Amino acid sequence: MKLFRTYSLSSYMISTIVFVHALLAPILFSVILNVYSHSSSELFITHANNIAGILADDLSNKHYSRQRDTLLNILDSAVLSGNIVFIDIQDELQHSLKPSDQLAISSRYFIEDYAIGQNDDAIYFLSVPVSFSGAAGKNFKLRIGFDEAPLNEQITSIKERMIIIILIYIFSMISFFTLITHYIHKPLKLLRQKSNTIAQGDFDSALKVASSISDIKYLSQDLEKMRITLIQMASNMQVQATHDELTGLPNRYLYTDRMHQAVSLSQRTNQSFALLLLDLDRFKEINDTLGHGLGDKVLQVLAKRMHESMRESDTIARIGGDEFSVILINVDQATASAIAKKMIRLIEPIIDVDGHTLNATASIGIAIYPEHGLTPELLLQHADIAMYNAKNNNLSTSIYHADMDSDNYEKLILVNDFKNSIDQNHFKSLFQPKLNLQTGEVCGCELLLRWNHPTLGLICPDRFIPLAEQENLIADLTCWATHQSLRLLRDIVLMIPDFNLSINVSPINLLDSTLLSSLLDIISGCDFPIQNLTIEITENVIMKNPVRSAEILNKFSESGIKISIDDFGTGYSSLAYLQKFPISELKIDKTFITDLTVESANYPIVKASITMAHDLGISVVAEGIETIDVHHLLKELKCDKVQGFFYGLPMSFNELQNWLEEHAEINQLID
Repeated sequence: MKLFRTYSLSSYMISTIVFVHALLAPILFSVILNVYSHSSSELFITHANNIAGILADDLSNKHYSRQRDTLLNILDSAVLSGNIVFIDIQDELQHSLKPSDQLAISSRYFIEDYAIGQNDDAIYFLSVPVSFSGAAGKNFKLRIGFDEAPLNEQITSIKERMIIIILIYIFSMISFFTLITHYIHKPLKLLRQKSNTIAQGDFDSALKVASSISDIKYLSQDLEKMRITLIQMASNMQVQATHDELTGLPNRYLYTDRMHQAVSLSQRTNQSFALLLLDLDRFKEINDTLGHGLGDKVLQVLAKRMHESMRESDTIARIGGDEFSVILINVDQATASAIAKKMIRLIEPIIDVDGHTLNATASIGIAIYPEHGLTPELLLQHADIAMYNAKNNNLSTSIYHADMDSDNYEKLILVNDFKNSIDQNHFKSLFQPKLNLQTGEVCGCELLLRWNHPTLGLICPDRFIPLAEQENLIADLTCWATHQSLRLLRDIVLMIPDFNLSINVSPINLLDSTLLSSLLDIISGCDFPIQNLTIEITENVIMKNPVRSAEILNKFSESGIKISIDDFGTGYSSLAYLQKFPISELKIDKTFITDLTVESANYPIVKASITMAHDLGISVVAEGIETIDVHHLLKELKCDKVQGFFYGLPMSFNELQNWLEEHAEINQLID
């Protein structure tokens, strides 16, 4: 139900006028009438007093006893000359001398008045003293009654005239303002009609309206400027919606439309066309090493090179970060292959950007309509398979054929499903517990991931992590897994303050400058103690770019996140070199731990690693413990922490909770 109704401008103005006058007219009428009545009454009373005074003066010259007829004549004359309805002379004994019976009002009704209408008798009575000659020592009063009817009739007449005048005034004002509002409303109504036309998508109708009223004129001009601005904005939005902001090339939306047009045209003309899918090689390394700003400039240079080589009938579009696609109209397989190789040659020359000299290479997959597909979706899928075939076999170009390696097709399926699987929680978080070897208490766990693919089943990290790194999705996966784990483990950390979560960080992830800020946001949102989080990185990652690694790891350490070196012993670094980094933990690789005995060749390496790490103030974790003998041997070597199948397999969060409840009994069995 609507609480408020809308009205036109004319209705508002007329209603306002009627309302204001309905309030003011009675007040104005009452004030004027009161003023007039008061003034008329005063004049009436003054006139009556003057007449009474004149008569009293005239009578005072007469002898009361000898000239009674004269006195009566004076009284009769007074009655005949005005609106006097009662007159007499009263002595001190209340004897009256009055005219003949022509006056119908008896003296017994005489009550002296001090105001008009005082006694509701319609007569204004007053008395004045009179002194007669020959009547010394006696008191006489001249009593007169004036008719109030003429005065009341006059006031009533004025009242009626005022009502007529006020009604005429109100009608005139309503008529006047009706004309004014109509004069104002007409151009406004026209503006509204034109605005509705624009709202329906017709921007061609100008909003200018002729009017002598400056406000409407300026409003019309402002609306016209707005219409022109909307046209410009719509044009810009159309370009933005169909073109890539960075390179100016058609984007995926326009590219998809052009693909459907190409299929329709080829069906009508019975001609073929080619779809080229181009992906730059190792472009992520440019972004990670030199920054995204410089990477964007490289993309702009390469896009310009490729676009200048295209025919007007062809389309080159940017459909991803470093992925481009080309639609070549009316070409066969040989021509498409030649154009693809030409594009590779255009890309390969050295690029000079901001003082950096760079080389770029690319891999191109080719699919031909109709041999390799009858729909845009199938053509793109087959071009994608051909592109991955070129990339995996170090080829610059590759034309799709049906017997391509099925493993590449499976990788393509995984790549396409990866992002959706993150959003739909198809990844499963598992936790492998860690124990303090000297006290036997649980001190944390390591986060491990499995991909529960809807059709391919359970997929291990060694298959999907490389894909995530290749498709630049490893950061999304790391953040998702961290958020899920911190949210689940927060209560455990509150109960066990020394409980520490370790997460593995890939080399590409570590070099991502936004990783730390993303983790800090997740930690803050989950209210998780930052000192209870450890990132694990392999020593090979550090040694590839020691300067850059030290810079990044110092920022992690300063934030409160601990650093652990994973798979220690499999690389070529030494503890003496690693001490230059803010490392708090060292994980000896399981290849040195499994089947460890005093007589084994790995024993001196493990013993020396533990001793040297302790000398440097670094705690040691041994992973891969599977037997009680290895457990006791590591305890003798003063290893700090352990993890492995002997203590527990990677488990779900619910299984971890149950395992923690049963851990006291496990300690007793071990000891």
